[in-house]
Amino acid sequence: MLLESGQELVYIVLSLSILWFTVFLCWLLYQAARLLRNANNVIENVNHKIELITDAIEFIRDRVDGMTSKVGIVSNLMNTLVEKFVIGKLSSKLGDQLDKKQKTKKKSTKK
Repeated sequence: MLLESGQELVYIVLSLSILWFTVFLCWLLYQAARLLRNANNVIENVNHKIELITDAIEFIRDRVDGMTSKVGIVSNLMNTLVEKFVIGKLSSKLGDQLDKKQKTKKKSTKK
């Protein structure tokens, strides 16, 4: 049973063409699905990295805020200590020197 007419040959070629076109469309659909899956994986990875960066920034911000309050307390303490000891000693020495000068002036004016 060979081909009895040219029309049968056209039908066979047409059916093979439709078959290959269907295979091509299936392959194209598969590649599109893979592309979308890869894009979804990339987006998930980027979101995960952004969450990690956000957590790190929040951690650093909390640490800096904690350190800022502690630095303020230490600064006030150091200011009080410097004022009490250094400025207090300097003012007492300055007062002593002024008293000496006043005494020497009184002695020199009495002569």
